[in-house]
Amino acid sequence: MNEIPLKQIIDASLENLKKIVSVDTVIGTPITLPNDTTVVPVSKVSVGFTSAGADYGSKVNPAKDRFGGGNAGGVSVTPVGFLVISGGNVQLLCVNKNGGAISDGNGSVIGAITDFIDRSPDLFERFKAVFGKKDKSAKKSDEE
Repeated sequence: MNEIPLKQIIDASLENLKKIVSVDTVIGTPITLPNDTTVVPVSKVSVGFTSAGADYGSKVNPAKDRFGGGNAGGVSVTPVGFLVISGGNVQLLCVNKNGGAISDGNGSVIGAITDFIDRSPDLFERFKAVFGKKDKSAKKSDEE
């Protein structure tokens, strides 16, 4: 088997997967709030990869080797929860698999949500600013 083309396929695929999955994907960028609370998103990353190649001879020229190869890869990022650091205390607010609700670990979903919102009133605005789409007026000012 001609190992060079297969090695090139694998190297190119793994290099591109490295660009997608990094430490920042698992432990997100910390968000510091005005009330000295820091929120850090935590995710689970699953990566799958496969590659195959084959050499086959030509019917016209049996001495000439031909190579066929391919690969596939996939990445899945699943939110796990948020680390909330406030006043010297660290708390993990988990994303519950049953409906995606946030739990404080004691099963109190509503208590965890209200406590989380009370400690970080502008968190949702910051998430919208980071992940949301620009409004039309912002796009127009960017174009000018």
